[in-house]
Amino acid sequence: MLTVLNFKNLVDFKLQLQFLHDLNTATIQTELLVAPTLPLANDFNNFQIISQNLTIQERTVGEISPSVLSHLNIKTSFIGHLERRKSLNEGLLIVRNRLANALQHHILPIISVGQYSNLDLVTEELDILLRNQNIQAPIIIAYENLASTEMGRALYSIDEIRDVHNRIRSFMSAHYPHIKYRLILGGHMDEVGSPIANALGYDGVLIGDRYQNFKAFSPVLKVLNNLSR
Repeated sequence: MLTVLNFKNLVDFKLQLQFLHDLNTATIQTELLVAPTLPLANDFNNFQIISQNLTIQERTVGEISPSVLSHLNIKTSFIGHLERRKSLNEGLLIVRNRLANALQHHILPIISVGQYSNLDLVTEELDILLRNQNIQAPIIIAYENLASTEMGRALYSIDEIRDVHNRIRSFMSAHYPHIKYRLILGGHMDEVGSPIANALGYDGVLIGDRYQNFKAFSPVLKVLNNLSR
């Protein structure tokens, strides 16, 4: 099972470094990707370091370029994380540009969708991002219930996330059958939600900054390890 652990800017960076150190000495049987707020060299043994963001193709200031990720041996990046899109008013055309930059430089994109809970809008959002993109390699699609992420509690029902899973799977089969992808679920994922996501057919989970140290994360990791056996 794929597990994406995404630290946010309010987590002290020293705590992040300690968390990474503890993860690197733990027993990890899930496929773990970790996104610290500042990209670090991807040279850990137990997991991969990924990037929280990637710049657009045009010249910019203060954003992460593909060459920086290449230098750090980072091969995966979020593209248009929902919280970033909402707080910075990043529209889908900007996210499309980021995705094109990732694809051009052979960076595995984690494409975030779910800004709107309506199922038709979820697939429309995904279609806008994927349409006419040169996608030759696998991608990751992350559906997040944005309200759950912002409020810090699960605001969705099992029926809702089942319907989202089935709709995205059907949409991809019908419109983008050539694209290989993995679908992961975010929005207040924990030791209870992760097995539910797995049972519904999701390929993994996206976990935010509610766990700020290894001790707090350990119960979730235990469940994830068992799901990956």
